[in-house]
Amino acid sequence: MNNAPFLAPCRPAAALLPLLLLAVLAAALLAPAPALAHRVNIFAWLEGGDVVVECGFNRSSPVKNGLITVFDAVDGKELLQGHTDDAGRFSFPVPQAAREGHGLRIRINAGEGHQNEWGMDASEFSGAAAPTASPAEKVEGTEKTEGAAAPATTAAPSAPATQAVSGATPDQVRAIVNAALDAKLGPIRRDLAAQVNAGPGIQEIIGGIGWILGLVGIGLYFKGRRM
Repeated sequence: MNNAPFLAPCRPAAALLPLLLLAVLAAALLAPAPALAHRVNIFAWLEGGDVVVECGFNRSSPVKNGLITVFDAVDGKELLQGHTDDAGRFSFPVPQAAREGHGLRIRINAGEGHQNEWGMDASEFSGAAAPTASPAEKVEGTEKTEGAAAPATTAAPSAPATQAVSGATPDQVRAIVNAALDAKLGPIRRDLAAQVNAGPGIQEIIGGIGWILGLVGIGLYFKGRRM
């Protein structure tokens, strides 16, 4: 008889626990949305003799005018800097350090503390196309089309390649083939890099929350039985 008054208040409290947990989980589900929207994604791939970097908060929101810094992955030395364009892209010639067997570490700084990094292993540059002009012009990356490169734009597309192969050394032929392969494989490498960099989707997030809710429900069930 004396135990009944004490059991009655406990049941409403136990009934409120699932509602409180649901409220907490709902708040947790909504809270990460801004953070995920502002996460900076970065990926890079090789196209011929250039490294192409693409950055974005998501697929439809590229990082514009973001600061790109390229480091030597071996000694941490800063090699170059640049800014992304309106499409969130930045490209630069393969640095000499990468041609000498060093990897690269590429960092994007989108402001307001949003930054991320992408690493490129030294093995990725083993087949990089050699500079077409002088090494100094290739490293600079902006004036490499001046001078002798201008007449090539007026010739037939197949003529330069034919002339180059006819009197080329084995190393030069290998470089030409690698450049052609890089041009074809560039989009595939870009897609693979994007998949590696992709985080969990909405389905994975909802599935994880479902598991949490299920475990919480089981715990509340056994707790209610003990009460």
